[in-house]
Amino acid sequence: MAQKTVQVHIPYPLLIERLDYVISEGINPEVYLDGSFLEDADPMVLGGIRQRFKEKGLTITMHGPYEDVHPGSPDEDKRLFAEKRYTEALKAAAYLKPRTLVLHAGYSDRVFKGDKELWLNQSLKTWPPFVRIAERLGVIIAAENVFEKTPDTLKLLVEEIGSPHFRLCIDAGHLNAFVRADLKDWIKEIGPLIAEVHLHDNNGRNDEHLPLGEGSIDFPLFFRLLSEYAKDPVFTIEPHGEEEMRRGIAAVRRYLERT
Repeated sequence: MAQKTVQVHIPYPLLIERLDYVISEGINPEVYLDGSFLEDADPMVLGGIRQRFKEKGLTITMHGPYEDVHPGSPDEDKRLFAEKRYTEALKAAAYLKPRTLVLHAGYSDRVFKGDKELWLNQSLKTWPPFVRIAERLGVIIAAENVFEKTPDTLKLLVEEIGSPHFRLCIDAGHLNAFVRADLKDWIKEIGPLIAEVHLHDNNGRNDEHLPLGEGSIDFPLFFRLLSEYAKDPVFTIEPHGEEEMRRGIAAVRRYLERT
């Protein structure tokens, strides 16, 4: 792999509070804007943030809201609430101009009881208008896995929408904690559709967000598979503290250097 930047997941209020520090340290942020942050975000402030990072040659990505957001819900009120949140997220993206915008895909066997067609039909009511906006903005929406046990629903959704501005975000921690997935099966199946990768480790029981190498995920295999099947994804860590961030960035860079 060529030399890569590493994005760092940072909640919007924390980014505002420590903006000078983040820029001075050369940190490329994945700006997390949940529902309450989106409602309070000033477009002028978002535009100013984008300009400051651009001036320093730093890249911005964005993670949109996911709490109580169900874009494929069979409950129409819940699905329409997802549309509301995604409308807010795309408005913010118009000012931040992130390379990618991560939003959750939302399929779960427990919720849908295996009815993948219902989930897909509901999802296809939600996503296309936002993909068209992303196309105009030059942003790639990356649909993230959480509880999906197999990659087929994600792959089918991307293929049905049929836009280079709608791709996937693969979260390594979710694959290990919630699915115990076979990494080769997943990456071989959807590697060409991956636009972003969330990198954090765990011991297969909880979504612990540990730095790479501090849990049980086989990251040497994971990175080899990405190198073989995925094309130039964005790499993002999601640390739960400043020290974890430093260890996380160093760990990712070591893996990238070996690949």
